[in-house]
Amino acid sequence: MKKKFIILLPLLAQTANSLSAPAANKNTNTKQSKPMNSPNQDIAKQIMTLSRSGKTKEAINLYYNAFDGTDGKRKNISTRMMNNAIGACARPFKPLYDEAFGIFEHGLKKGIQPNVYTYGSLMSVCAKMGNVKKCTSLLKQMKGDGIKPNSVIYSTAISACERSTPPRSDIAIELLREGNSGGNMDGFMNIVGYNAAISVCSRAGEWKQACQILNEMERRDTQEFQFEKAFLHDDAFIPRPDEVTYGTVMAACERAKEWHKVLELSKRMESERTDLTMDGMAISSALHACQQLSYGHDALVFLEKMKQLKIQSQNHRERDNRQRKALKGPDNVAFLLAISACARGGLIEEALELLRNIEQETGTPPDVAAYSSVIGGCAESGEYMKAIELLKEMKANGVEPNVISFSAAISACASASANADKARKDMKAKDPLYSEEDITLRVVQRPMRTALKLLERMREGKNESTKPNIVTYNAAIRACAEGLDVSKAFSLLDELRDRELEPTIVTYGSLMTACERVGDVEGASKVFRELRDNEVEPNEIIYGAAISCCRKADQPERTLALLRKMIQSNLSPNIATYNTVIMAQAEANNMEKASAVFNLLTSSHSKAKPNRQTYSILVKASNANAKPATAEFYLHRMKEDGMKPDVELLTATVSSYERSKEPIKALQMMEAMREEGYDFYQMKIFDAAFKQGVKVINNVVGKGFYGENSTIAVSEKD
Repeated sequence: MKKKFIILLPLLAQTANSLSAPAANKNTNTKQSKPMNSPNQDIAKQIMTLSRSGKTKEAINLYYNAFDGTDGKRKNISTRMMNNAIGACARPFKPLYDEAFGIFEHGLKKGIQPNVYTYGSLMSVCAKMGNVKKCTSLLKQMKGDGIKPNSVIYSTAISACERSTPPRSDIAIELLREGNSGGNMDGFMNIVGYNAAISVCSRAGEWKQACQILNEMERRDTQEFQFEKAFLHDDAFIPRPDEVTYGTVMAACERAKEWHKVLELSKRMESERTDLTMDGMAISSALHACQQLSYGHDALVFLEKMKQLKIQSQNHRERDNRQRKALKGPDNVAFLLAISACARGGLIEEALELLRNIEQETGTPPDVAAYSSVIGGCAESGEYMKAIELLKEMKANGVEPNVISFSAAISACASASANADKARKDMKAKDPLYSEEDITLRVVQRPMRTALKLLERMREGKNESTKPNIVTYNAAIRACAEGLDVSKAFSLLDELRDRELEPTIVTYGSLMTACERVGDVEGASKVFRELRDNEVEPNEIIYGAAISCCRKADQPERTLALLRKMIQSNLSPNIATYNTVIMAQAEANNMEKASAVFNLLTSSHSKAKPNRQTYSILVKASNANAKPATAEFYLHRMKEDGMKPDVELLTATVSSYERSKEPIKALQMMEAMREEGYDFYQMKIFDAAFKQGVKVINNVVGKGFYGENSTIAVSEKD
């Protein structure tokens, strides 16, 4: 099944059915119906039969042949015959516009009186062509003829707004308002008109308008959007939203990539208040949102809902053979979305189980896209050996891996090296005698070598669909970066150029990461030269990696220079970048410069905000440099920013005061801490600082510093 982003409404079919029905309003100018056995009725039926069988020209000829050409008078002509002939012009994929209006003008000249169905047939022709201007003109014309439009007329005119280029949501909403304003002979707009207006908003990319119409239909307030005025009249008849309404709004949000909104609408649709059930298309939209948000567990729930649709469809198939064609169970697309959601959300085993069940549920074995989705999940989690196993399984099952499959597997190798810290701990836990060199070889460089072997396999393969592209090379360069092989990363840059591929900003970012991992400042400078020579502006990621590289190379001044350059380039350093620069200054005991960077971070020009790590770096560095007062200043700022200081930071500051021969300040700080709920009597470092402070104070004042009733009794016995 092709994934549809917009739910198209069968408005024209509904219009055609409505036009063939008898008039239901005495205010129309419809002629009195002829007896069923009249010649006019027979010809009208013949025209309709020819029209429905696709014989449009024959239907039109039959209409014209009903005239007596000798005296020019009507012989067997009725309004219904003219309506059916115009309706025949609306049936082809490309409507017969000129023929339809030719029949209309001919009928007027011959004295045939048009009615609401005449204009409805003409409206269908114009709507199918997306001719909004002509539809609105017909509305005015029929009102001028004393014929009130009905809800079908307005719905058809709204559908023209959807087919126009660009879609006219503004006119669609005005038509919706007008249809409910009293000029409609039905007195109200039905659900078809509302859904059509929402569909126009969806195609126009106006997802907020679609949501507003739904909100007003639900008659509920929303805090998410604030509008100047309501689209719908307060006194208008507003139908309850149905499955199509919610599905169309979900499709609008899906088209706009408002994934959280899609899932919110799915909950609203199936709330107790609505008593509605999601159909296949709505569930597909929800699955797409889960896939984009990596919500694996939610995707499994929605897939189960789709399976229930299949069961319900099988149970009702014999009872209702007239059901409109719809998605009645999971198809390959639904499974693919669920697999991708699970894989990206870290539920690899669940993704594999879905992969194994595709053929049983859909009758079609998993294809390259399904396998690639699971391998992509392995890339997220760094399970590169599982990715390799899946490549082998594909070949065994006759599914040829493509460039996406291989690139994802190479990316899994890169992630495995990047996640080496956990693997290091696991190896040490198994055998403490493992050397650092052996661990690096196994958990860092082995995945890199696997990635390079995959790349070589792609290069040497004869299948064009597996030839490496720039995405492949970017993944391989990242694998080299995480594998701590800078020279190989740069050699891959040369290789991709030899293959006439163009480096991207991701390429340069991966190269800078390679330099950062080993503190290669010379390599980082080379990356900047490459960027300059190729007229590519470095982004925040590249600057951040370069700053980290300079910090690892013990070049704090360069971190400051890069930060200044970054800000001058109108880029916004994130908090990690600021923390790296502060750390570089602190490690070099440049506390004044560290403070200056903090001031820059907290200025109005910065989009980043200090976090717990920021204050931890500054407090620890201040104490290490025998500046407990400065440390205490940052502790106060930390509290002002809503973060409770860690006990370790407080104890380190108290200890720093004690080492600086300032026991009174240490005691004052301890008293403040006690008031905030810290039990320093239970902490050895507090106890030592406290007793040292007591000795000094007693030598100075002779009696208790705080007096006999103090909550901190100053006595050596304490």
